Amino acid sequence: MHCDPLTLPLLEFLQYQAGCAYLSDLRYLGGWQRARLARALAEIPAEAADLRAWNDALEYLAGAQPESTAEDARARLIAAMSKTL
Repeated sequence: MHCDPLTLPLLEFLQYQAGCAYLSDLRYLGGWQRARLARALAEIPAEAADLRAWNDALEYLAGAQPESTAEDARARLIAAMSKTL
């Protein structure tokens, strides 16, 4: 399956999707905002960003260790953002 890459770096795209003025605001999203971000992440194919971008987002947003594939990092990030605080 062919997938066009994101036009912004992954974290900046997520910042835009969440409506955050600053990238650092992503770390302080409330429950419904995190759920909305998880839904946005679910719409992004793993191939839209490289492994490093997915792992960077995973570490930054979930404090999780890197995964070995973009698919695994994406899935773990979606799961982390789906959890209610």
